[in-house]
Amino acid sequence: MIKVKYITVSRCFRFSAAHRLFKEELSAEENEKLFGKCSRLHGHDYVMKVSVRALGEGGNMVVNVSTLGEVVEKEVISLIDHKNLNTDVPFLAGVLPTMENIAKKIAEKLEEPLQGIGAELYELTLAESEKNSVTLHFV
Repeated sequence: MIKVKYITVSRCFRFSAAHRLFKEELSAEENEKLFGKCSRLHGHDYVMKVSVRALGEGGNMVVNVSTLGEVVEKEVISLIDHKNLNTDVPFLAGVLPTMENIAKKIAEKLEEPLQGIGAELYELTLAESEKNSVTLHFV
């Protein structure tokens, strides 16, 4: 008999957003040198995968995937889709919107609402293109 350590459930989401990587204290030339073409306003069609595991025993279902979808749509997607990440998203205010920082702030935004549906964030992957992605792993 196989022994299951834990089960994760995942759901994927898509959103489009614009951003630029720049530091206010640097000149345009310094930002261009540091961030390349990403120092200019540009957009991405992001793909995000949110994986959760059950708090406690979890029974036969870790979490209802429709409920997971509703939580992520309400807490993140509705606030970030078709927005300028530098100026239009309050939970990203003052944050350099790299993939890593965006993913961390999304995870922070989801932690409590996911606990409210009996789930714990296990892993979050954010891809800004087919070539570039970041994955956060949680203990």
